[in-house]
Amino acid sequence: MEEGNDGNGRFTEVMLKPQVIVKEASMIEKANALHEKAHHNCFIANSCNFPVRHEAYCTVNHS
Repeated sequence: MEEGNDGNGRFTEVMLKPQVIVKEASMIEKANALHEKAHHNCFIANSCNFPVRHEAYCTVNHS
């Protein structure tokens, strides 16, 4: 975020770090691909006048 001379602020970039939990390790690649597709088609991210980046973190739930 940056602040202008008039005191107003604005975002210059947003970094999202969602955590995805899958049941099996074999699902990680598909989960990452689906997340990438969802991000590419995201109405909110595509409507912003600043970059919306993401770093998904995919793990396996062993329980």
